[in-house]
Amino acid sequence: MVFEFLSEMLETILDPIFRPLLALPYFWAIFIMAAVITVGITLVYKYATDQERMKELKKKVKEYQEKMKAVRDQPDKMMKLQKEAMQYNMELMKHSFKPTLYTIIPIFIIFGWLNAHMAYESLSPGEEFTITAMMSEGVDSATLSLLPPENITVDNATKDVEEGIVVWTLSAEAGTYKATIDAGGSQAEKTFVITTERGEYEQPLEAYKDNAVTSVTMGNKKVKPLGESVSLFGWKPGWLGTYIILSILISVISRKLLGVV
Repeated sequence: MVFEFLSEMLETILDPIFRPLLALPYFWAIFIMAAVITVGITLVYKYATDQERMKELKKKVKEYQEKMKAVRDQPDKMMKLQKEAMQYNMELMKHSFKPTLYTIIPIFIIFGWLNAHMAYESLSPGEEFTITAMMSEGVDSATLSLLPPENITVDNATKDVEEGIVVWTLSAEAGTYKATIDAGGSQAEKTFVITTERGEYEQPLEAYKDNAVTSVTMGNKKVKPLGESVSLFGWKPGWLGTYIILSILISVISRKLLGVV
């Protein structure tokens, strides 16, 4: 109850700030978010740490690394140097930890909003979409019934389980709906949204405990900000992968421009 209240409160605060980004192509929306967050973190890191001391510590660590390379065949000297270097590494970590404390909670909050609005495409009115039910292990054959709400068209409400999965194809007009999947008295409910508004959807996957149906997944397509044709060794980044790639590049540039070690 408390978690739901906090989620709704944060949504109310963040939505007016970030919603205009949904009018942009996903790539540029995530680029702007990555730039703002990364530059913000870099500035916090710069002014929340003693940059001169950190330069000294990094220099010391590098010196010890060079010394250890020279005594690889001398275990006793290597161990002594490692212990001395560890002291500088620990101090360096201590300095780095302070800005992390300042930024980690706001970042998690913003990531929560991004995941709720930029991870999947919305289900559109009049277009077909799927509902997939996964059955618990050991259920090889059974019959499931989809009890759709009014104003929803479904290909076949009752279907047999095949290899632990049942897939329905549906279409509906705009609105918020709740479908019920009945597995011989064991029921699983899933809420979903049909809308023309971008970034509006319920999380597609919902899991169930102590139920014949272990999970229900809506057919929302995952957002691919780089496009469906862009593949990095077979990987097509979603919003988070795209954010990470962009933030690394922006971090390198912003650190150099701001003189952050």
